[in-house]
Amino acid sequence: MRFRSGTITVSLAAVFAVLWLMWPSTINPVYWDEPEAPAMTGPLAPNTALGSAQFYDLGASGTAHSVALGENGEIYSGNASGKIVRIESPGMTPTVIAELDDLPISGLAWIGSSTLGATTSDGLFAVNVISGDATRVSVGVPGYPFGFANDLAITRQGEIYFTDSSVLHDEGTPDGDHVLDMLENRPHGALYVWDPRTHQTRLAADRLYYPNGIALASDGLSIYVSETFRYRILRHWIDGPRRGETEVFAGNLPGLPDGLATDNSGHLFVALPAGRSSALRTIRTRPWLARIVSRLPAWARPDGGSARPFIAVLDEQNAEIIASFHDPENRLCHVSNMVLTEDQDLWFGSSDCSYIAWLPQAAVQAGLQAPGTTGFVAGD
Repeated sequence: MRFRSGTITVSLAAVFAVLWLMWPSTINPVYWDEPEAPAMTGPLAPNTALGSAQFYDLGASGTAHSVALGENGEIYSGNASGKIVRIESPGMTPTVIAELDDLPISGLAWIGSSTLGATTSDGLFAVNVISGDATRVSVGVPGYPFGFANDLAITRQGEIYFTDSSVLHDEGTPDGDHVLDMLENRPHGALYVWDPRTHQTRLAADRLYYPNGIALASDGLSIYVSETFRYRILRHWIDGPRRGETEVFAGNLPGLPDGLATDNSGHLFVALPAGRSSALRTIRTRPWLARIVSRLPAWARPDGGSARPFIAVLDEQNAEIIASFHDPENRLCHVSNMVLTEDQDLWFGSSDCSYIAWLPQAAVQAGLQAPGTTGFVAGD
């Protein structure tokens, strides 16, 4: 009896396995043989540059993805339930100042003296921080509905550029999250611009590989966009003779780039919430394996790399990695949006934890000037 029961159990498991393997995948992956990851040496070597960072807890997990700073030192952040909060000074209790919808707020940036631009997965908003009034100003363009509107950057002319990470998969669906986009290896993302003069949205670039963080270049002539699942930074020209062109600025980065920020000294700060994964590299060269992995429960799928977040700094002139900031105590979660003040204080949030962090100007300067070997130039 025991033998027969065991046989039945094994047979049922085998049938289930065959049916599971035959079940149609929700993705259509393609082959990509990604380049070998750069070594974490020289300016990328782990260090203690973030050792003096101060962390401020905002409450529940996912409450501190986006960060913006007010003129008088106030801190603004968007949470996972569509609320924008204000902290009058570090350590104080957050106050809700506006409610958009029930979707996480991914990006915040100032578009006026009292108006914040904000993105959720399905729209771009203008938020008056005094009255709390929020107006949805863009839901995309005809024929290109948003999949996952992510981050935004404001030009000197007041145009709002923002990324749509994927029109196919978004974080609001139970099994269609960003990991499926990572496994598929197809360019489902886009870059948009909203013009405040015409109140119109224009598609600036499409067929991008999960465009995520975005930042205005120091000279104001271009914007940088992180293509998270291609380990690279794009430059999209917004002014001058090359206006409208897009090129690779830095490729083969040592991790998955997310948030971006520039200072007034020609530095591009890149948040890298995870390093590179040899397992993911193997999956990407075997589309049949990617289909199998896509059927696994969300918790069992690869997340892209090792969870040792850090921040890399690139020279805007030549894309050379000149420094990196690591936390010796490994307190960081998924480092997302970053803000650099005029004094070069660095603020950053986390999409999966509940903190915002502050690294004072002296520590930022020390990290940039730390002795080390010559810089590393990322390849394509």
